[in-house]
Amino acid sequence: MSAIMNRIKGKLVVSCQAYPGDPLEDTETIRRIASAAVRGGAAGLRLNGAKDIAAIRRDTGLPIIGINKKYWNDQLRITPDFASAAEVAHAGADIIALDCTNRAWPTGDPWQEMIARIHSELKLLVMADIATLAEGLEAAAAGADMVGMTLNGYTEETSSSRGFSWPLLHDLVKQANRPVIAEGHISTPDEARRAIARGAWSVVVGSAITRPGVITAGFVRAMERPAPSGFAVAIDIGSTYIKSGLVDRAGEVSLADRFLTRASEGRDAIASGASLAIQSALTLAREKGIDPIGLGIATGGAIDARDGTVFGATDNLPGWAGFDLRGFAVDRFHLPTCVNNDAHAAALAELHFGMARGVSDFVAITIGTGVGGGIVSGGKLMRGRLGFAGSFGHHTIRFDGRPCNCGRRGCLEAYVSTASLIHEYRELSGQPPDPNVEDAESALKISQLASAGDPCALEVYRILAGYLGEAAANLFNILDPEIVLISGGLVEGHPHFAAQVQERVTELIHFGAKRKPRIQMSAAGQFTGLQGAAASVFEAQEALY
Repeated sequence: MSAIMNRIKGKLVVSCQAYPGDPLEDTETIRRIASAAVRGGAAGLRLNGAKDIAAIRRDTGLPIIGINKKYWNDQLRITPDFASAAEVAHAGADIIALDCTNRAWPTGDPWQEMIARIHSELKLLVMADIATLAEGLEAAAAGADMVGMTLNGYTEETSSSRGFSWPLLHDLVKQANRPVIAEGHISTPDEARRAIARGAWSVVVGSAITRPGVITAGFVRAMERPAPSGFAVAIDIGSTYIKSGLVDRAGEVSLADRFLTRASEGRDAIASGASLAIQSALTLAREKGIDPIGLGIATGGAIDARDGTVFGATDNLPGWAGFDLRGFAVDRFHLPTCVNNDAHAAALAELHFGMARGVSDFVAITIGTGVGGGIVSGGKLMRGRLGFAGSFGHHTIRFDGRPCNCGRRGCLEAYVSTASLIHEYRELSGQPPDPNVEDAESALKISQLASAGDPCALEVYRILAGYLGEAAANLFNILDPEIVLISGGLVEGHPHFAAQVQERVTELIHFGAKRKPRIQMSAAGQFTGLQGAAASVFEAQEALY
């Protein structure tokens, strides 16, 4: 691989250019912009025209990708003939970029021939600016040294493309057998980092860095738009009931209702109940003249974020695993649909409407029959590849400890759950199990005893708080969140539980006295699942907006 190529591998290349007629269209101005980019850490520059290239070459030894823009019938072409390539080569470019799309250019030279001549006569590398996968593969086969996505969205064939094309990057990296340059519509540092992580050789950014007019216009457009508004229909699928309602952007829930899940009857019955709940909410909304912008669904089980299918589910929802929940809903109701695991939905509700509003990094833990949760980092919910992010119940707190229903031993869920609460109470009280009383009823009785001040029940909750503190200490050491929020029927009404967990965490984490971990009980209500389901709809709308 060329030494020039290696100098920009994994690095940022800054495109320093100005539109015709732009106040910045001046070689001295472009030179100053380039100098600022170099000081900021740019590993290379992309420059237009021999005059700018020659001036900036005197200032820096960084790799320069040179282009020579030409217009024909008001249409732009990048380095359309060998003469224009030779101009920028003699000015000091290290790499020549040229238009390798399939568009006709009557007065230019065939780009396939240009690649060969640039290699043989100018002894320089060639970057093929393309718009489609087919063009990229053809350019690679013709000998281009690297393939740039520069023209995606700028040709007639790709004019419907908005923003950077992540699928095109994926396909080029996989198939082109050439370094792929991510260029065109990269507008944030996170996008640049993501492009490198997904296999781009380097990233070229222009307008988002070097064109203040474009940047200003973006701010103006955003500020002039009215704030997005609307309502989302939301449902929350539990093992006993399916809740439904209409949620506004402030998190207010109206037209709330609930329907039996009939989970014991299997997948078809659950899906039928979900469909009934959605249709009921839609009918009530439209009777009030409200046209919902989308549908949000919260459900038990791990949700594949790629397609909204239920990747895995417990026996509480038999047959639910593998169900294409989003596809099912879209086919019947023709609304933009977002599907989330119920614990993830709870975290979204906290982020947008609850105690974590305005907090960028936090963890939400839900405790009931098992332990679930959600991780919010940088203001974004972490879902994971297949929806398992935040499965706190299945990380080990005791090596070779109690058996867990996941098949492992020593998981948190084996120590903090309905079954664990009952187990600890029986161990302390000596009370034998009653086969005629269900676990849910037993757990409720223990909770009520603790609220009434029963010493044995209080000690059981202190023991569970200690176990959860060990797990939460792991989370603080790994994630360093601003706050951990605890919710769930098992701990509701026990205000001292969070303080006991916090005390244990402080003892365990590095620099606990200085870091002062914050652990609080959530103030979430009965509609948390609906709020979180709707929040994902609003997030999706804003991403398009």
